[in-house]
Amino acid sequence: MSLVKSLSTTAELQTLLTASPTRLVVIDFMATWCGPCHQIAPLFESLSKQYKHAAFARVDVDRSQEIAQMFKVTAMPTFVLLKGGQEVGRVRGASAGQLQQIVAVHAGPAPPSATASSSGDSSSKGKDDLVDTVSLLEFLDPSQLNCLNEAEQHGIKGVISNKGKNKSGAWLESDADEELLLNIYFNQAVRVRGLVIQAKELPQGPKKIKLFLNKPALGFEDVEDVEEAEAAQVLEVTEENLAGKPIILRTVRFTRVTSLHIFVASNHGDEDTTRIDAIDIFGMPVETTNMGNFKKTEEV
Repeated sequence: MSLVKSLSTTAELQTLLTASPTRLVVIDFMATWCGPCHQIAPLFESLSKQYKHAAFARVDVDRSQEIAQMFKVTAMPTFVLLKGGQEVGRVRGASAGQLQQIVAVHAGPAPPSATASSSGDSSSKGKDDLVDTVSLLEFLDPSQLNCLNEAEQHGIKGVISNKGKNKSGAWLESDADEELLLNIYFNQAVRVRGLVIQAKELPQGPKKIKLFLNKPALGFEDVEDVEEAEAAQVLEVTEENLAGKPIILRTVRFTRVTSLHIFVASNHGDEDTTRIDAIDIFGMPVETTNMGNFKKTEEV
């Protein structure tokens, strides 16, 4: 059964974009008389099955000229990629390599659907997951990203400054003691639902962490001795978490986040320094799809 949805009207397009505002939507603008469109159609079907966490749709430009005009499509096939109602990529022509590459970049891996323990939170019972979320690292403001007490050769920008989960050999490590204070700022308000914090060296992996929200500036004096109730959430990071199992957060506390501050108070082995090899943050941007962002043209 095909997973590619046929779109005929702008109402159908709106429904698709708003059903899950943060997932990737890939639209194939084609025509029945277009030979290259038919040639690349099997690959498009294959991608829809490979990236089931994204949505794939097809528009016949002769039958749905209004949609084609919205996106200023003038040649077939044209593939338009959308996230949150905003165009994030486009491929003109039946280039299989370009299409595969751009979908892989913007779709990314399927969000994890596991849960993790947290202090005083029912999410530790496995009642929540990260379905219908995206990595929020693409919404980072790299210019404000910083970490207090990071080692000179192992700073936070080596781990997440490329707006994606770290897959290199770089890692973040503390300097003078085991504490770290990660200050992560976003370029728009987001809803945060979960974290992934990984460490290859278990004894150095974070154990107790405190999360704080929306602070213009934060130092160790602001987080070390505060009552737990003053933090957005206090977590015990498990060994499973350090291996990649997501930490599910109290959604009600994280509905409009402009900055996330992660204070690492201790590590698993009482080591002198703490190490983090990868971080990912899952959720969705607060802004929703606005069809008015698409301007019509007079002809296809």
